[in-house]
Amino acid sequence: MRLPKRLKLPAVVAAGVILAGGGTVYAVAGAEDTPSYRTVRATEGDVEQTLSLTGLVDAAQRADLAFGTDGTVAKVKVAQGDTVKAGQVIATLETGDLDAAVTEAKATLAKAKAQLESDQDAQTSSVEQAGSPQPSGSSKPSGSSKPSGSSGGGNTSGTSTAVLKKLKEQQQAVLEAQSAASAALAAAHDALAAQTSACADAYQEPSGQPTDGTGTPTTDAATDAATDSTANDACDAALADVQAKQDAVKDAQDALADALATLTKTLGGALGTVSSTPAVAARTSAKTAATTTAATTDTPSSNGSSNGSSQGGTVTAARLASDQAQIDQAEADLVSAKADRAQAVLRSTRSGTVASLDLTKGDQVAAGTAVAVVVGGKSVTLTGTVAETDVEKVQVGQVARISVAGSSTTTQGTVTAIGMTADSSSGSTTYPVTVTVEDPAIALPSGSRAQVAVVLSTVDDVVTVPISAITRNGDSAVVRVWNGTKLTSTRVTLGAVGARTAQVDGIEAGTEVVLADVDQAISGASSELNQRGNFGGPPGGGTFTFRNGGGSGGGPRTSIQR
Repeated sequence: MRLPKRLKLPAVVAAGVILAGGGTVYAVAGAEDTPSYRTVRATEGDVEQTLSLTGLVDAAQRADLAFGTDGTVAKVKVAQGDTVKAGQVIATLETGDLDAAVTEAKATLAKAKAQLESDQDAQTSSVEQAGSPQPSGSSKPSGSSKPSGSSGGGNTSGTSTAVLKKLKEQQQAVLEAQSAASAALAAAHDALAAQTSACADAYQEPSGQPTDGTGTPTTDAATDAATDSTANDACDAALADVQAKQDAVKDAQDALADALATLTKTLGGALGTVSSTPAVAARTSAKTAATTTAATTDTPSSNGSSNGSSQGGTVTAARLASDQAQIDQAEADLVSAKADRAQAVLRSTRSGTVASLDLTKGDQVAAGTAVAVVVGGKSVTLTGTVAETDVEKVQVGQVARISVAGSSTTTQGTVTAIGMTADSSSGSTTYPVTVTVEDPAIALPSGSRAQVAVVLSTVDDVVTVPISAITRNGDSAVVRVWNGTKLTSTRVTLGAVGARTAQVDGIEAGTEVVLADVDQAISGASSELNQRGNFGGPPGGGTFTFRNGGGSGGGPRTSIQR
């Protein structure tokens, strides 16, 4: 059902597009130039946050169990012949070293973030000092002489504010470009490893194939030929994937080089140290920053200098990129350490009988080596994949709802295993997740695919607003509140995010929040977005109106974000 449109009459007139808090709210100017807003009240309700994936069904009545990490067996919880349930603990590993690895990874990440914050502050401080009027007889910081054409009294506060805002935006652009380059390099590394494995047995010289006496290959020979063809095709696909990933690395490094060059130019303009060829220097820095972390971890000195500093003790653009590379690596190491710690517990992925158990306390085990077999029972397992960015949200024991195309009936399962061997063959890094359905209420034939919704969190009786009322910028969120006469931006804290609504903390139930007005077709406005994410203005002026874009359930679409 469509939400009713509530017309409000603010004191302003004919505002085309209102920008606030990094997002976009649309004021629709009517025939009498009276803006109106589409609003809805925040309400109290329940929110269920789920993660959707597609699962491949395995109805075989056998599960081979293996630890996901190397280690020493600490406890064995069952014996051969015992009856177990899906999710039941079979054995555990000693976790002393694993816990220490998590602690060390957290400390390394905290140190890397502190280094970046320190370097950003030092860089910003240098620009602030360079743009501030100097007392009589004092000298500017080394390397911060005013650019040619600047006034003798230093920059005005307006100019300084504009420069600092631009500096902050460009610093963030460098950090984001560095993270993208790091991710592209990691994906290329994974693709190369996958290609090495896929091509190991491909394009081998054929051995003599047995025939039936008439020159026709035997069934075994035909099967071998088909297997060879499959291996060759897999190798070809892996090679193509490596090339695509390497191309992506180049594009990411080029984008990083552009971001570095832009920030370097801004720093040079503010400090009077601009290089004559910032783009060339930046591309060299981009390749170095994208592939390595900082040469040292020395903390910048009190004047803002560091081993990555430019002339005059100013932290360079390349230094920030190197700091971000350290953070990216530290975050990856922490995810890996946590994953290893979680994999120290071996659970059964199905209900049944322990048919085989090759474990004793004190044994050394290797990741991926089967140490137990469980057979029997009615349970069915589904294996799907979860993106690297979401894998930490999934936990063993979470409820999952399973559905199949063409049926409104669902059945319930439980997350019983999370694999920690990354797969990048699809173009993005994913991890396998196993969901077990004890007694399926719907048909789940082996080899078929089903939709799985893993319930990440459920909250009751909380303040909620439609997702389309929320503007997200990184970890922060903003809603636009209309009190009948004035539009204001209010920062909120997001909780559970459902399919249509989200939990928010920062406003009360009954607060009127603004949605995009999407009822009318765009008139007199550019139909394309520029690179900053804004609509181009209508030629020669004019008014903006907007068309309902549809969407499931007829609800309003999310407003365009900057």
